[in-house]
Amino acid sequence: MKKVLLLLMLAFLLTGCKNINQSSYEEIIAFGLYDQKVTFKNKTSQGYSYYLPKGLIVIEDVNNNLTLKGEKYNLYLYVDLISYYNKKEDTYQENNTSYYSKRITKDDKFGYLEINLRENDKYLIEIMYNYAKIEVIVNNKDIKEVLSYAISLLSSISYNDKIIENMIGADILNYNENEYNIFETVGSDNSLIQRGNESTTTSNQNDVPDTDLIN
Repeated sequence: MKKVLLLLMLAFLLTGCKNINQSSYEEIIAFGLYDQKVTFKNKTSQGYSYYLPKGLIVIEDVNNNLTLKGEKYNLYLYVDLISYYNKKEDTYQENNTSYYSKRITKDDKFGYLEINLRENDKYLIEIMYNYAKIEVIVNNKDIKEVLSYAISLLSSISYNDKIIENMIGADILNYNENEYNIFETVGSDNSLIQRGNESTTTSNQNDVPDTDLIN
């Protein structure tokens, strides 16, 4: 599997990032998993840090539910510190009735990408990796561009075990236990997208300056 991902990444690099719409979903995922930017972090939150790609800004961060604003769409991110702490195992089964469904694995990390048609040529992207999940509804022509943002961010997440352990011990994370299951797809449900629209509290924490970000 690792050899296949490396070959796909090489193919992506040879075609150039400007040809992302000519790349397959597999190539975009492979490039995101091995992108060197994932080692650079420009955002921190409760128990983790991550790389926020150029073109996205955080407009809301509440109890590890983040709303990210792009040029055209809002992306809804949930980071599951409880599942990370408990090292919950992969349970995803590829769905042959979806527009696209694929498990994602790299070393000891895992996840999935599932894309489902909603209505009016809108597609729900659900991508989970490294104990975090992004959901976003986009037009068909924008799936690949948004997917490249999502996988880059998810691949970059780095957890602080000591802080998470302290939060667990202090019962700070109890609100997350039954709130949302990143291991299950929602298909036509509103899930994070609805909750993101209903949330009104904004809390951006410990931002590290990044000159690439759009303000």
